[in-house]
Amino acid sequence: MSAAPQVSIVTSTYNRSAVLKRAIRSVLAQRGFADWEMCVVGDCTPDDSAAVVASFGDPRLRFYNLPEKSPPIAHGAIAKNHGVFQMARAPYIAYLDDDDEYHPDFLRIMMGAAARHPDQPVFYCRCQYRDKATGRRIFGNPFQPWLHRWSREKLMRYNFINTANVVHRKTLIDQVGGWDPKDYFDDYDLWKRMSAKCDFRYVNRALVISHVGDCPPFFRRLFTKGWKILRHGRRLDNQG
Repeated sequence: MSAAPQVSIVTSTYNRSAVLKRAIRSVLAQRGFADWEMCVVGDCTPDDSAAVVASFGDPRLRFYNLPEKSPPIAHGAIAKNHGVFQMARAPYIAYLDDDDEYHPDFLRIMMGAAARHPDQPVFYCRCQYRDKATGRRIFGNPFQPWLHRWSREKLMRYNFINTANVVHRKTLIDQVGGWDPKDYFDDYDLWKRMSAKCDFRYVNRALVISHVGDCPPFFRRLFTKGWKILRHGRRLDNQG
């Protein structure tokens, strides 16, 4: 096996090999940064994901299929933990959901920020959203660049950080523990545990393409769910 790369990209997947191809292509299309590995973990997936990963013929791509399906509430946490703790060899961990994509400059910019700030354990950026059915751009919150600025107090109120937006030091997740398969909001739970140890550094660029389902326009959300979040936050004990 080759020397350890600078960053390990962890992807959990289940029965979505068609969109998994798109995610892998977005990693292979990265500009100006090639020192990565991608650890794809199937959640006991019955489809041809192993063959899809192998078809690219790139040794930086590795696949493992869990022998047993995770409970529904875990939704990828056990697979991510396997990728992080059993497969990843790099000092930095990134994540990419199987149905999302990286902007071609994601790794160059995010790992460049890590190189300039070696004492900073966590970095995160923003998303561009697209309709998963049509591929059209969804223009959402016009205040997103400002609202995503780092604030621990804000994070305690609601989760404004998408999983694929994050790059963190492996040593940090070793300290706080991995993804909790018993917590439905497992990403939010992990960010809160990490934030108890350190600040996050915000990279104000939309470097992830997130494919989402039905997503009403921003101003409609502002006067429905958005207003509730502003008043009460998005705590785990305040669902609805």
